[in-house]
Amino acid sequence: MTSLLLILSKDPYTTEIPDLVLEIGLNAKEKGSSVALYLVEDGVTAARKCEFGDKIMAAWKKGIKVYADDKAVLARGLSDKLIDGVEIKEIGSLLDFIMDEYEKVAWF
Repeated sequence: MTSLLLILSKDPYTTEIPDLVLEIGLNAKEKGSSVALYLVEDGVTAARKCEFGDKIMAAWKKGIKVYADDKAVLARGLSDKLIDGVEIKEIGSLLDFIMDEYEKVAWF
């Protein structure tokens, strides 16, 4: 089983990339991979309690882990506006994930 880390840095309301990232993650999960989504920069806005946040929550319910960068969440005032299932992490954990935990990493 492959482990895949998808890093999203784009806002879902300015580009279609977040939809593509979710599609890639869900397809990999269906094929038996371990999948995580790490939200950085404007990507953290994807996990707000809104329509796109519902898509991320659905992916989380299917077993995709969801992480968000603490500084990006704070900078955008989203601390109490994120969907359930999002684990806030400091950016150093991203390096740990890349180096030690996930076999394949893609940044969008």
